[in-house]
Amino acid sequence: MRSKRERKQRSSAQKSSKRKAAASSNTLDSLSPDEQDITPFELRDDAVDTNVLVLEPKAKKPAADAGPDPAAAPAKKLSKSQKRKLKKVQEDKAKRAERAEVLKTLARNELPGEELALLQSTSMLGQRPTKRQRLKRALACQRLGLESHDSALLEVERGVPSGYPEAQGPVVVGRDASHACGQEEEEVSTEDGEATSEDEEMQNAETAVAAAPMSADEQRHLAQSIRQEMGIHPDEDVAMQERQASHAEAGPARSVPVRRPERIQEARAGLPVLGMEQEIMEAIAGNDVCLLCGETGSGKTTQVPQFLYEAGYGSELFPERAGQIGVTQPRRVAAIAAARRVAEELGCTVGGTVGYQVRYDRQVGQDTAVKFMTDGILLRELQSDLLLRSYSVLVLDEAHERSLNTDLLLGLLSRVVPLRKQMAEQGSGVPPLKLVIMSATLRMEDFANNAKLFPSPPPVIRVPARQYPVTIHFCRRTELYDYVGAAFGKVVQIHERLPPGGILVFVTGQREVEHLCQRLRTKWAKKADVPDLASPATGADHEKTLATDEAVGSFGPDEAEQQAEAEEPLQATRDDYDMEESLEEEDETAVLGGDQFTPEQIAMAEAAFKQQGESVATGAQKQDRAESSPVHVLPLYAMLPGAAQAAVFSAVPAGHRLIVVATNVAETSLTIPGVRYVVDAGRAKEKVLDSHGAAARFQVAWISKASAEQRAGRAGRTGPGHCYRLYSSAHYNDSFPQHSDPEVLKTPLEGVALLMKAMGIDKVLNFPFPTPPDGEALAAAEEALCALGALDADRALTERGRAMARLPLDPRPSRMMLQAAEEALTGKHSEPIVAAAVALAAVVSVESPFIHVATIQAMEGEVAQRLQARKQAAQAAHRRLRVAQSDALNALSAFMSWIGAQDKDRFCREHYLHAKNLREAAALHEQLLRQLAGGALLPAEALPRSPAALKPPSQKVLLVLQHAIAAGWADQIARRVHSLEYVQEHADIKQGRTRAVRYTPQALAENVYLHPQSALAKAAPEFVVYTQILRTEKRPYLAGVTEVEARWLPEVAEPLIRLSDPLDEPPPHYSAAADAVVTVHDATFGRHEWPMPAQELPCRDAAVQARCFAAALLDGAVLPSMAGLRARLASAPATAAAPYSQGQKRVALLVRALHGAGVFSRAALARAFARDAAFLKQEIAAWLQKDAKIALEHLWPTLLAEAGDAVRKRQKQQKPQRKELDS
Repeated sequence: MRSKRERKQRSSAQKSSKRKAAASSNTLDSLSPDEQDITPFELRDDAVDTNVLVLEPKAKKPAADAGPDPAAAPAKKLSKSQKRKLKKVQEDKAKRAERAEVLKTLARNELPGEELALLQSTSMLGQRPTKRQRLKRALACQRLGLESHDSALLEVERGVPSGYPEAQGPVVVGRDASHACGQEEEEVSTEDGEATSEDEEMQNAETAVAAAPMSADEQRHLAQSIRQEMGIHPDEDVAMQERQASHAEAGPARSVPVRRPERIQEARAGLPVLGMEQEIMEAIAGNDVCLLCGETGSGKTTQVPQFLYEAGYGSELFPERAGQIGVTQPRRVAAIAAARRVAEELGCTVGGTVGYQVRYDRQVGQDTAVKFMTDGILLRELQSDLLLRSYSVLVLDEAHERSLNTDLLLGLLSRVVPLRKQMAEQGSGVPPLKLVIMSATLRMEDFANNAKLFPSPPPVIRVPARQYPVTIHFCRRTELYDYVGAAFGKVVQIHERLPPGGILVFVTGQREVEHLCQRLRTKWAKKADVPDLASPATGADHEKTLATDEAVGSFGPDEAEQQAEAEEPLQATRDDYDMEESLEEEDETAVLGGDQFTPEQIAMAEAAFKQQGESVATGAQKQDRAESSPVHVLPLYAMLPGAAQAAVFSAVPAGHRLIVVATNVAETSLTIPGVRYVVDAGRAKEKVLDSHGAAARFQVAWISKASAEQRAGRAGRTGPGHCYRLYSSAHYNDSFPQHSDPEVLKTPLEGVALLMKAMGIDKVLNFPFPTPPDGEALAAAEEALCALGALDADRALTERGRAMARLPLDPRPSRMMLQAAEEALTGKHSEPIVAAAVALAAVVSVESPFIHVATIQAMEGEVAQRLQARKQAAQAAHRRLRVAQSDALNALSAFMSWIGAQDKDRFCREHYLHAKNLREAAALHEQLLRQLAGGALLPAEALPRSPAALKPPSQKVLLVLQHAIAAGWADQIARRVHSLEYVQEHADIKQGRTRAVRYTPQALAENVYLHPQSALAKAAPEFVVYTQILRTEKRPYLAGVTEVEARWLPEVAEPLIRLSDPLDEPPPHYSAAADAVVTVHDATFGRHEWPMPAQELPCRDAAVQARCFAAALLDGAVLPSMAGLRARLASAPATAAAPYSQGQKRVALLVRALHGAGVFSRAALARAFARDAAFLKQEIAAWLQKDAKIALEHLWPTLLAEAGDAVRKRQKQQKPQRKELDS
């Protein structure tokens, strides 16, 4: 029993010792590093619990008697438990060091006592300070040079400015209007009516006293007593006022009150950008350029302009911020939609405080403060006013899309902003310009780290997106061909198996959008609602069923293409099993966004979503759900009319599921409400140019990873969603680029180069592009402008180029229109050439108005005979509109016929025309008429009073227009290929078969083809001018072809003509038509050196000119009356031009007189006669026989009059005839 008791006592003692050691360890951890240094060793973690510690320590031995060096002893191997303890000790030590560093940092950044006293305790929340306390606080802030809301007590309230709504309250100088003195008194009550303490009663009493109005003397005495109490001397008070004045001068707070409805306030409260208003406005106020990065849906497009408006920008009340708020968008749809939304939130109408301006549409008033516009509109304004004096701040939205106009604006504004700042500092009266660049992706290094664009990196503000989690589903197999069919199958699966929610489908082009919409409507429409596809289409359905593919332009496939397509496997024959296999998803999914949610919340939401979907996805319930849940299918693409685009944002009919089929126009700028599912085909149609910009092709290419993320994010704007990608994750990782190339790398640069030259930027290569284009592309653009006559040989802008830059057109249509105007001003034509040229410029600037049904396949339920009948009807209708050997002029004929039609929609149906393209051409035509009528570029009387006044052009006018087209596209001339193969192919035309004719463009080293559907297919002229080369999968084709004559080329394309040295035969001679001595040269055209007719050019050798003019004068070619004396000459007139006869006296006298006076033309001779009536009288008399000198005396007055009349007649012909050009 005793042994058991002893063992139990010993065990309890050991446990107690361990508890004490643990407690000591915990205590040690809670101590500071300095306190741990003085802690006894036995309390350390590494101490050993042993009785040796309690023994009396012995004296230490001398160092010399010490044993071997402990460091030399081999290290003891630690066990796992010891390693774990050692690791914990090291981690604890690191944490203690980190805590010490944090405390040091806090100590360094601790507020001084004076500033710390200004902070308000949370215990004071809900209690009203007295006026004494507020005034004391204001003086303390003033002493530190800080602003305080309570300092308004010391300022004088000003009246409401004239024209400002009185109901919105007074505006206080240098303060926010919400902090005005009249808006600060509120009644304070205690909770639950309980009795308050003595301090609270005193506080309430002081508050009641503070609520009573105080006179100015009382406030002054109160302020003086507080100054004395705080120990502020008068000198220090003056210094504080000076500091406060300088602070207010640097940037006083400005505010424009806005009252919004409660529903608008609630909607704005959920936007992430609203919580960062202060950071954004502080960055804008403190920097000239700011970068704002926020995903689509963060609210930056609609809220940032409102932030600026409320801060006083665009308001006449604040002169330092006077000027409109300009917001640019890359698309018209986004500009109009954003303007309407902002106007709704500000409680105004579009065209008032908020307006917009896009091409063909302008809703801007005199009081407009916020102006939305496309980037092209602002670029045009920059051309007329480089400083943009009408703007105080500019917001470039969607900069990540890197459109050509946006890149140009960035480069120009990077130079305008510093210039405006410098002018403001010099007191010129022009306020500084603020620039805000907004992007929806994190690719900001192109702007922020571009030293050439911005020498000082601008600040970047990142706005968190309101992004709900979006689950990404990849297909196991990438659909490479029938991706439209795969999208259709995926939409069917979503509608039949998953819970309600809008579906957004991304495909490539307009034709695919309309085709997929038609299939979806037919799939879920009642049988009674299914249209009869075999009957002719009418109304809006006409354009949908006859939509053409932009990649083919205005032509259908030729015989070779049709044969090649027949050999390809038909993707439409795949059965449902194949479709289900292609839509099978990968096991793993990815989640995009939703960072504000925990993983548990996302997993629960996903499980609930799947469970809800499975509950309706089995058996007959699928069919019942599909039949009971109708769909609301809508298209969305750039060419869709505005009313149809607005339908996407309208309310969905009750009980319907919204399905939007769109192109990449829905990637950014627009947030479609109610979208929960996104079906992404992963493709986009883009226009690709060669390195010289001479040939183009539309190709369907994979989008970038950034674009794929943008598309997927559309499903998480209003709640958790899903994105179904019709491609595999491996294909996504391997084939998709990170970002798409900016537009400046894949578009013609002629317009860019001309715009920069017109703005005084001579060296285009030095322009600060965010992404510099290829040097060869810029050189090719300048070369093209030289061929058009816009630049001279030194690459300097000519007068013609300056006139071209003033027109709102591309350089080529501008050059064409100017050529027609120059021809009309010669007075040789009395018909309306200028009016027809303006209409032609509008037509060639848009897509072809012709619909070619050969580009589409048969629709579901349509018999082959009906499809063939529609094709034949379209061809017959197009033949009726042909007026010349020109595709462009035939389009002009269709446009003028459409203008004169009473029922324009019916005219389009009967003639198979694109109504949208014709409406766009009409809008551009009206814009050109307005701009030209207000300027002096073209005679106003030559322009029609209205588009309805247009008359069909005559054959003479059409010939002039053909000549003008050759001038506009002078460097895009092609010559027919002459070969045995061509002769064999051309022989097939006699047998009723049309084969493509080969041509060689002067700018390329390859053959291209004249499409069989072209108006020139059968004629196949020697030379043609084309507007574009379109490359299809089979072969390249000429588009917009017009017949030209070889004799026109030296005139309209003079820079491309190469001349030989002057020919000996025919020799130099005087030309009466040119009124000059000319030499004859052999000529070639283009890089292929095609032979041209011989050219006559003015002679540059003065001696040769004198000899040839002398011979022409004696022969009567200069003055016809001299022909009467030809028989009485001592020798033949040709003797004067012969080099071997220059030794004869009479020859030398006449040639020397002409050479000395510089008379080599009829005009120069008339001027010489005006100075001296006896000029050349003796020299000509020396050539006459003796009995003919009397005849010369009688004939001399006639010769003088004849010279003057001829000059006056020529001047009258060259004078512009501005009358009777148009009726």
